[in-house]
Amino acid sequence: MQQLVMLVSEAQEVEITQSFLNKVGGDLTSCTLTQEVLFYLLQHHPGPVTVDFRKSKITETNIRELLPLLDRIQMKRLTPGFVRSAIREIYQTRSPQYVSSLLRSTENYINLTTRGLDAADCAALRFILQHGQGVRLNLMWTSIPEGELESLLQLLSNVSQLSVDRQLLLRFLHCCESSDIQQGAAASLLQALQHRLDLSCSSAVNLTEGTEEPPLHLRPEDCRVISMVIQSVSTNAELTLLDCDVEEAGLEHLFSVLEKVHLRCSKDQLLQLLTLVCVGSERECVRRAVSLSHAVGGEVDLSHTVLDTRACGSLALFLEYSEGLSELDLSHCQLTDHCLEPLLPHLHKTQVLDLSNNSITDKGAQLIYDTVNATTSIQTVRLFNNEMNHKQLYQGDKRFEIW
Repeated sequence: MQQLVMLVSEAQEVEITQSFLNKVGGDLTSCTLTQEVLFYLLQHHPGPVTVDFRKSKITETNIRELLPLLDRIQMKRLTPGFVRSAIREIYQTRSPQYVSSLLRSTENYINLTTRGLDAADCAALRFILQHGQGVRLNLMWTSIPEGELESLLQLLSNVSQLSVDRQLLLRFLHCCESSDIQQGAAASLLQALQHRLDLSCSSAVNLTEGTEEPPLHLRPEDCRVISMVIQSVSTNAELTLLDCDVEEAGLEHLFSVLEKVHLRCSKDQLLQLLTLVCVGSERECVRRAVSLSHAVGGEVDLSHTVLDTRACGSLALFLEYSEGLSELDLSHCQLTDHCLEPLLPHLHKTQVLDLSNNSITDKGAQLIYDTVNATTSIQTVRLFNNEMNHKQLYQGDKRFEIW
């Protein structure tokens, strides 16, 4: 293919050029092109030409000459540096037409990842957003001056998909609070993020550096702002706190919005939240239990965490107001017969119950057996590796996994 492109461009025969481009459908992504070759091919092909810019020898210095041709180029794998230079060049022209051409050429994708943007870059980006619709904007690990965030925030209504790392996400969230159009800014931000607030390491690992960030420390002030943003809009959101260190005071702020959240958190964070359920009046405890149940969904995994009597009491209240679980995993939790007591009236809320690798004796196991027999909802109970000596009762009962 590469040799054919070079032969066609050297031959300078219009019919041969048109025939070749028609046969390949204008797809030149497997070829390394110079600016001169690309310009020649575009002169003799009415349709679009698809180019892999990382294979081609078209540099940022050629951008000005490319602008009038953007309508006819489908640009694949543009580097963030090239995109930054392109939007700056377009901003210099003040031409909305070039904005439309760029977005069509890149399938609405503006990738500025890992770039350090200055005020001029941000002005150019604002120009793109002002004259574009449905922009997919990638700002992962992008450095943006403090004073530029709010003006970008107010244009996110034109962004259909926003990708940011967790540090920049936190900055945007705090910016929502200070914005003059607080509610509108929060709604635009959440919509651009597709209602996902991801503060985990999945939005923190910069592959260009090959290193991972340590856990993100969320201050109570951060959690208050997160809650404010979620509370200010009518839609629900997905909140991911994996790989975060959250203070108890911060979790208190989050309780106010848990009924509007699908929560993804670590086992330790879930245990923290459970211990905070039984705080305040009885009415408040019930409200918290209902909210947490709604937030965590149908599976609860507390395996390999230590559950004491207080934690089990909170878990019991949580289960009481839960709509039902597909699985409750309490394996390796150092559970004793005494810890189990508050849980027994509510175990029917789960279909699969894992109590393996604990310190449950025959006495506790008998109580579990009686509970299971009193309901039809529990399908599987795992009781292996406990302190039980008499297992004849469970043999032949397919609901129990015990050996």
